[in-house]
Amino acid sequence: MKQKTGILGGTFDPVHYGHLALAEAAGKLCDLSEIVLIPAAVPPHKQNRQITDFSHRAAMLEIAVKEKPTLHVSTIEKILPCPSFTIDTLQYLKLHSGVDLELFFIIGADAFLDILSWKNYQEVLSASHFIVFSRSGSRNKKLHKLFNRLGYSKGEDSWHHEIFQKSIFSSSLSLPTVSSSEVRAQVAKGHSAIKLTPKEVCKYITDHHLYSL
Repeated sequence: MKQKTGILGGTFDPVHYGHLALAEAAGKLCDLSEIVLIPAAVPPHKQNRQITDFSHRAAMLEIAVKEKPTLHVSTIEKILPCPSFTIDTLQYLKLHSGVDLELFFIIGADAFLDILSWKNYQEVLSASHFIVFSRSGSRNKKLHKLFNRLGYSKGEDSWHHEIFQKSIFSSSLSLPTVSSSEVRAQVAKGHSAIKLTPKEVCKYITDHHLYSL
């Protein structure tokens, strides 16, 4: 029997409550056995922006999921070629997990709407199910048009691709509207980010003098 594993990638600079809520909501939506959070070593879309050292971002993630048994952190993108492309990560997971994985890629609507620009996007779609979260009805209309364009047909509770034998599960659950840039801005101003990210992560940020001007 395949293990249902959710994948949530991102820069996580730093991790915040929005990331954690997204992961846990996806786990409940598709009854996932585990959710793996994967910090990107060098995100393709952020190559021109200074990002915090990988070791710090991974360490903050480990701290954030410590008390959450279904959430785990993987640092595999540190050993993969840069920049970090989704297809490379998914293929590595399939080959080196040691168990038969059924992957569910967790993503926000805005990011999914850019999927046609991803490296080998059709291979990505054939390698994993998708769980797409959106916040507005207008986004849903755009999403549904894109699902159709990509070859998915609407079913009872998901969109299904007959050739890839993969599904897209979409949800408009209300999630915390937090961003990593908001956390960084609060810290840079000398304010507490305790409402945006776990207190242990706040302590790590302070102890390592991250994001301060």
